Amino acid sequence: MELQGKIAVITGGASGIGLALAERFIKEGATVVISDINEKALNEKAAEIKATPIPANVAIEEDVRNLVEKTTNRFGRIDIFVSNAGIAKFGGIESSKADWDFTMGVNLMSQIYAAKHVLPQMVERGSGYLVNTASAAGLLVEFHSVLYSTSKHACIGLAEWLAATYSEAGVKVTVVCPGPVRTPMSVGVAAMQEDAIEPEELVNQIIEAIEKEKFMVSSHEKIWKLYQTKAQDYDHYIDLLTQRRAYKLGLDK
Repeated sequence: MELQGKIAVITGGASGIGLALAERFIKEGATVVISDINEKALNEKAAEIKATPIPANVAIEEDVRNLVEKTTNRFGRIDIFVSNAGIAKFGGIESSKADWDFTMGVNLMSQIYAAKHVLPQMVERGSGYLVNTASAAGLLVEFHSVLYSTSKHACIGLAEWLAATYSEAGVKVTVVCPGPVRTPMSVGVAAMQEDAIEPEELVNQIIEAIEKEKFMVSSHEKIWKLYQTKAQDYDHYIDLLTQRRAYKLGLDK
């Protein structure tokens, strides 16, 4: 899909990957709506890049429905919906139900709500694009947080289901599974700074994937290779993962 002339919505658009995507989408000729829970930052950034701001808490279905409806009412349609908003809350198996609900609400349910409310118009037109941000933690593991890792695995499963279910209806899906990226979310986590790339580098990969209608974006070759090992020999993969855990956690000591 070419971005020129398209109507795009990007959640988590006031900072990090979402903001970098919005800027690039606009340069490519798209009309962009950015959404974020931080209304002050959202309005400031939207004015800077000449995007349309619509605030939303994407963990609340009504907010996502309103985001879709307001955008459609203003611009007539949504061609591309980028479910990029996400949070990283650290925690192990002792994490509370409130922490699980919060993490799954923002990282997973937001993407479910977006698909639920934007797909009907895309299917009716016979065209549309969903870009869902997951993480390399959904391909492998984020050792600092079972909350984050589990939610991102679920995001990839959702994207696979959507891609297989709606492809014949003309709706394409790309799932973004980056390794470390220098964003506000990664600040202060030493293990996330190793091999980190700039948001603009990831954006280049996402744009290429959209143009080629490619399902998976994986930003780091070594992560992709480990994921391939996972598919070929799960026991060996778990051994490697155990070794990697000790190394990664050691970076933060």
